[in-house]
Amino acid sequence: MSSSFSNFRDFGGLEIPDGRVFKSGKLFRCSRLYPKNREDKEFLKGLHLDSVIDLRIPAEVKEKPDKLPKGVEYVNASVFGDTKFQILAPTMKSKLALLGCTDAQFDEIMQGIRDSYAYMPYAHDAYKKLFDRLNQGKTLAFHCTAGKDRTGVAAMMIELALGRTREQAHEQYMLSNQKRQGKNKRLMRFLNKLPLSDKFYECVNYSTRTHDELFEIAADAIFSRYATIEDFLLKEYGVTAKNIADWKEFYTEEK
Repeated sequence: MSSSFSNFRDFGGLEIPDGRVFKSGKLFRCSRLYPKNREDKEFLKGLHLDSVIDLRIPAEVKEKPDKLPKGVEYVNASVFGDTKFQILAPTMKSKLALLGCTDAQFDEIMQGIRDSYAYMPYAHDAYKKLFDRLNQGKTLAFHCTAGKDRTGVAAMMIELALGRTREQAHEQYMLSNQKRQGKNKRLMRFLNKLPLSDKFYECVNYSTRTHDELFEIAADAIFSRYATIEDFLLKEYGVTAKNIADWKEFYTEEK
């Protein structure tokens, strides 16, 4: 069974160096969950989700809400919250604002994206809601709009906590470019018909893709301050060694 949900991934099968793997059908990452047809509805229902953690700002949710099966807990956990980074969220307002930006403002936007990656691991209110559901062993999906940035940082933290290497987490993060390749190509084909500046295209191309440097910024934001992911999660989120052991029980199994 397949779906048309963009950048949808089951963690199942991801390998951990200690010989374990993620269980299938327990943990999912994706873009927004709005079924387009009956097949999508059946696919979403068949996941048997307990919870969906939506990492978008409220304005994104209002414009394009999720549509979930009955009985699924929906949690809006805005990563950007009331911070300056909320302007980076792809709302209709922010997209239209790009049409009037100067070259200097496009440079500021791209720098803002880099700065947001240093901030995101410390988006306590949002990711704590995700980690709380992991502590409970929920079958869950988490997502933002494209499933690559806010979602990518969340996935990185979970993968590292469960023993995957930085290189393995980096590979999964970068996979969004492949998963979104068709969507991004269609967008750029449309935009290239418009008489816009080179900086506009550079900024849009940058913001719609994942980048090695962004992953490294997020990872360094953690490990420049903490020796281990366990230290980070305990200090910043109250996630204990017992919690992580439970995550391993809930979400991984022997290969």
